[in-house]
Amino acid sequence: MKRLFMLILLSFIFVSFNIQAQDNSYSKDAVQLAARLVVNESIGEISEHLIYSIEDALVAVAESPYVAANAVAHRYNIHTSPVANITNARIILGKEAKWSDDISDNPIQKILPNYEFTLDIAETTDAYVVLNFSSKKAVNMKFIANEISYLENVWMVELPTTSLNKDDIRIKKIDGGYILTYVYHTGDCESSCGETHYWNFEVEHNGNVQFLGEHGADLAVNSQDTEKSFFTLLDQQRP
Repeated sequence: MKRLFMLILLSFIFVSFNIQAQDNSYSKDAVQLAARLVVNESIGEISEHLIYSIEDALVAVAESPYVAANAVAHRYNIHTSPVANITNARIILGKEAKWSDDISDNPIQKILPNYEFTLDIAETTDAYVVLNFSSKKAVNMKFIANEISYLENVWMVELPTTSLNKDDIRIKKIDGGYILTYVYHTGDCESSCGETHYWNFEVEHNGNVQFLGEHGADLAVNSQDTEKSFFTLLDQQRP
């Protein structure tokens, strides 16, 4: 009985950990997707309502009964590539700036009074200073960088690029919800990512999910997966 109790307890802990890890990944995906939607808007704050709305949509797909939903959420475990910068930038500041010797007295906080950030010196020369700017919250860093670039004696603001994961989730706003496209690349991407497969879902704000279809590479031919043909499995499970 004691052993059975321990097994049940361990199973509960394992399941709880998986649920928490999954929730965290959905949250990170939602932040990145929200950042993509606002990247070209004149706004710094990324709306929490928008983030939660997208997170709900991702969860709705993962929990929907479609075979394709099981594939993207569990079998292939597809998440977003970090395309939009949401946390950091590099500022190239001319030494002629009065605050180049004392960055604690910087004008950034004056033009961005509602943002929490850290600023530290990464490099200094006779002509300029390189500063690392890091936001404590996820923000539309493209907008923030643009605002900082207007400050006097700021030579340049760089947004570090990130290496893309082989897989991705893309989002498009529509009336009443979103179109979510899950992108899967065959191969390991070390030499070549192989070919691409896409799944499309429409998710309404009320949680309704509609599988719109899939296209791209035949995973049965190009995937390194040794399981039965994916399309065969789909045909068997579709009504």
